[in-house]
Amino acid sequence: MLARKGILLAVIVAIVALGAAAVAGAGASAPVASKSGQRVLLIANCFKPTFKPPKVIIACGDASLGARGMTWSSWTRKTADGTGTGFVNDCDPDCVHGKTHTAPIELLLSKPQLCSNGKRVFAKLRYVWPSGAPPGSANGATPIGCKLIAL
Repeated sequence: MLARKGILLAVIVAIVALGAAAVAGAGASAPVASKSGQRVLLIANCFKPTFKPPKVIIACGDASLGARGMTWSSWTRKTADGTGTGFVNDCDPDCVHGKTHTAPIELLLSKPQLCSNGKRVFAKLRYVWPSGAPPGSANGATPIGCKLIAL
């Protein structure tokens, strides 16, 4: 009887130890969000910071300039680079009735900054039309950091 209690106690201790090890291992592999190690996001839709967004609005006032179908070839804590299909509305006779023109586009993100909400976002977006810009557009850059969403 005493031997059975000893074996049962040993089994319970082993189960508790395995459970504790599993919990500790899961915690160790989870990403740590610190101010210096947190992944950098992009304010892609003029409101919410996002990681590797498939669509980016560059002109927040009327969404007349942007990119869709984005594929990100690199995304680090300092820079990001991606390609997709750029679109620009010629706003002729006005932006509501204007025609949307498309062409290949490359987005280059840089200057990460820490916002007041603790999120790190890229503060500069450069866009390049590698095959030539559609009518009404040209290569350019725009600030997109914390100020864009009042952080």
